[in-house]
Amino acid sequence: MAKVWMPGAERIDGGTSRTAAGAGAPRAVWTVTGSDPRTRSAREEARRLIREGRTTHLVWNPVSGEIVQLLAATRRGALPLGGTPLERRLLDHGDEGRVCLVVAVVATEPEPFTDGPMVGLDPLLAWLDSWGVSRHWPAGAPGRRNGRRPTRQETTRAWSRGGHFGHDQVPGSVSTAPGHISPERVATGERVIARVPESSPASGEHPEHNSLSQDGHEKRDVDLSNHRRLSESDTTG
Repeated sequence: MAKVWMPGAERIDGGTSRTAAGAGAPRAVWTVTGSDPRTRSAREEARRLIREGRTTHLVWNPVSGEIVQLLAATRRGALPLGGTPLERRLLDHGDEGRVCLVVAVVATEPEPFTDGPMVGLDPLLAWLDSWGVSRHWPAGAPGRRNGRRPTRQETTRAWSRGGHFGHDQVPGSVSTAPGHISPERVATGERVIARVPESSPASGEHPEHNSLSQDGHEKRDVDLSNHRRLSESDTTG
């Protein structure tokens, strides 16, 4: 049964937030805080988001595994996601869907968090699963493809399907976060990165990041259900 508060996450009161009787498929939106996870904690970033009036549901540090929850799942986040102008009002896409859960990862765009350890990701994904967020990315990997930003029609079509999205993939978004992350690596859950000798790779080179930039732009619709089934079979087997 879905719980409005993620089990095991630290709670910090994010203040009052609106509710919206949204309809349609549940969604999760991933963004980044723009800060170094090696020097900034999830708690520090959560309090900063509260001060700035940009609360999200979760703040997660993928290096330490720390997860802080600011808002109940049934509330809507205050972080601007994206909107579509209508005749007399602006449609806030954060109000759509049965839930629209926003995850702020303590990370920067130039250093995709999926290139490093993702401690604590498994319980986070399990909580999103419990709210019916399908493990697929209808808009493909976040980040511009060949320098081109998708049209509003393309983003709206993908958004209507529900699932996981980057902040930049919300219709009407002006954000470029979370950067070139890998949906496949998000799906496979936690992993530990082995320490690489200083002599390899050469200073300033990031081969994993480069390959991600190439691979991430090849797929328009990333369906992660197979990863989930494989993970479940490994567990039960």
